[in-house]
Amino acid sequence: MRLRKLSDEYRGRVIVESRAFPLRPSPEAGVPWKGTYREQGWQRCAAMSAGDGIVFTPWPHDALPGWSLPALEAAKCVVKQAPDLFDRVHLALYRAFFTESRNIGDPAEVIRIVGDAAPLDMTVFVADYRAGIGRQGVATDWEAAAEHHVTSIPTVIVPATGRALVGLADLSTYRAVMEEALAA
Repeated sequence: MRLRKLSDEYRGRVIVESRAFPLRPSPEAGVPWKGTYREQGWQRCAAMSAGDGIVFTPWPHDALPGWSLPALEAAKCVVKQAPDLFDRVHLALYRAFFTESRNIGDPAEVIRIVGDAAPLDMTVFVADYRAGIGRQGVATDWEAAAEHHVTSIPTVIVPATGRALVGLADLSTYRAVMEEALAA
C-alpha cells in the first residue's frame, strides 16, 4: 500500500515493479501457526500497517496454507491477460489471506478470488492458470530475488542505488529511498 501510494506520487519518475517471491517454493503440509514466529510476525505486521487501512485478522486455523505459489501464479496469469488489473487482483488475494483467512494455496479458492476481483475472461484465465502459464514468471522472479539474496518479504530493491530494504518500512523511509534513487 505504501509503495503504491508513492508510485502514484512519483508517477513518471519512478517505476515500482512487483515481483513474485514464494517463501515456500514447494507445498508443505501442516505449517504450524499458533504460538510460532509466524503468528508473532502477523501481529507485528498488523500493528505496523494499521494506519494504511490494512486489516490482519488473526488466522483462525491451527495451520497455515502450505504455500502461496497458486496465488502468485494466478497474478502472473492476470498480467498476461490484463496488466492493468494486477493491482486489483493482488490486493484481493492479499485481503483474502490476511483479512478473510482464505487459503490462497488452494487453486480452486484462488480462482474464486480472482473471479470476484476482476472483470477477466475467466475461461481464458482458468485455462492459462491450469496450464501453468504463470509458473515460469514466478520462477524467473524467484531466481532474480535469489541473485539479490532476498529471503523475506517484503524486500524492496532499488537498482539505481543498490539499496535493499528488508521488511516493512514506513512511508518516510520509502520516500527517502526514492529521492536517493532519483538523485543517483
